[in-house]
Amino acid sequence: MRIMNKLLFLLMLVLFFNSCGNNNQISPNSEYFRYIGRFDFTNPKAPKFAHTGSMIEFKFKGIWFDIILNDISSEGAENKNYYNVLKNGDIIDVIGIEPYKNKYHIKVNSPDSFAVIQIFKRTESHCGIAVFKGISFNDGLLKKTVPKKRKTEWIGDSFMAGYGNLVTIMPPPKGNPNTGFHAKNEDGFHAFGAITSRKLNADYSCIAISGQGVYRNFNVGEEWTLPKVYPYLFPDSSWMNKYDFSYKPDLIVIKIGTNDFGAEMRKPPIMTDSTRFVSTYLSFLELVIQKNPNAKIVLAVGGGISDSFPYGLKRLTRFTTWVKTVKSETTKKFDTQIGFFEFQLMNPPYGEDWHPTKKDQYRFADEITPYIKEFMGW
Repeated sequence: MRIMNKLLFLLMLVLFFNSCGNNNQISPNSEYFRYIGRFDFTNPKAPKFAHTGSMIEFKFKGIWFDIILNDISSEGAENKNYYNVLKNGDIIDVIGIEPYKNKYHIKVNSPDSFAVIQIFKRTESHCGIAVFKGISFNDGLLKKTVPKKRKTEWIGDSFMAGYGNLVTIMPPPKGNPNTGFHAKNEDGFHAFGAITSRKLNADYSCIAISGQGVYRNFNVGEEWTLPKVYPYLFPDSSWMNKYDFSYKPDLIVIKIGTNDFGAEMRKPPIMTDSTRFVSTYLSFLELVIQKNPNAKIVLAVGGGISDSFPYGLKRLTRFTTWVKTVKSETTKKFDTQIGFFEFQLMNPPYGEDWHPTKKDQYRFADEITPYIKEFMGW
């Protein structure tokens, strides 16, 4: 009996050490991970990122792995990040970051072949800065994916971030889209920039911030407008890390300016200053060209602004005219090829706060994709 107990004890020790030996933790600075978008590698073992669409990609063969991930954010349901986890292009899990939890279990069920895994940040920067600390698993193998031949960058506001696109709300009297922001209802994966990039088989990077404009924001403030945010990794005054522009897009689509016209819906309207709008946009576009000298650029308008409301202000006509002026003046100064595209107005029902639903986001992508293919020769 004593000998049997000793044998059982030794067997348990062997099993214990074998299980410990099989627990692999892969650091973020591993060669297997491909980072797409804006990432801060000041600490290579804990890279930080903020913008919607920031993505970590790798190949995995095995049954499961754990993602080690957490947020730097203030507390509250709307100050937390959500992530889509994809296997071979299909969403297999959604992670909502929880306080005091840093491991999230993902079932892959691909023991015989490598699957392409993507961790896609679907919420925008104000929800929180993300910190990635690698993955762990018991049994499995990793490979690095090959970068796509095409690269796109999209610069915009809440429409491009996917604000409220996961809900469908009828306008009054049947419903009321004035809901406020809810992080769980925002998904940048189903926003037109990300959708179009997938249609084009291109890597995707996005700088999109709700409420921000060219020279003034939706709330009329002028802090951290999109041109002011663009040179930085994180759009927050407390994180003043300059971006190194290491991501080199072939195409940049800029759809900004809608929020500058937001205050015109007030009573009385606070009118948008054409001179400030055009001059600020011109300076911003010059910066974009300097940082991305080999990229072609498309300036886009429309989708959520019209001439019919508020009555008599002709907001879309003025907006379009000013952006075309920016295009014309920039073309005179630079050799960069610059295009112009106008989206059709979205239709009811709406997402949160009168934003496009997922259906309209896909329609926007269907509209602009043929234009980009012709513009880029893709």
